[in-house]
Amino acid sequence: SRLEPEQSNVSKSPLSSEKSSLNPLDDSEEKLSAEESKDRNLPDAQSNLGLWGDGKGEDELSPEEIQMFEQENQRLVGEMNNLFDEVRQIEGKVVEISRLQEIFTEKVLQQETDIDNIHQLVVGATENIKEGNEDIREAIKNNAGFRVWILFFLVMCSFSLLFLDWYDN
Repeated sequence: SRLEPEQSNVSKSPLSSEKSSLNPLDDSEEKLSAEESKDRNLPDAQSNLGLWGDGKGEDELSPEEIQMFEQENQRLVGEMNNLFDEVRQIEGKVVEISRLQEIFTEKVLQQETDIDNIHQLVVGATENIKEGNEDIREAIKNNAGFRVWILFFLVMCSFSLLFLDWYDN
């Protein structure tokens, strides 16, 4: 109720500037009426504040109500302590998760270097296998050529022996 006159004065302020240009007498009348209503509302607000602010107008609490409030207070304190303990546990778990995540990150980075090393080894092994296959093909070719030379040598020796035997006869 204390704010209503101020809001009405604020809302009337744009209008009052227009009215002041139209009629200065109406403006002074509005100001007087606003001040009177403000003065009337001020004692009402003070009397309400006195009743609620001092607490003298309230009845005293009965022992059962005091006991109920104490029990509720104890229950709320217990709940708050439980919540505090749960928050501490959750905080500990979050710290543990953070620590495990750091370890996980380290292991992933370590695995990355291991995977790069394995990749390099696989590439090297693949190149060695290609070179080995080429060496085997070359060895097969050389072995076939060596067989041909041995076969040629044996054939020539046989013909030489046949020629010498024919020449002797």
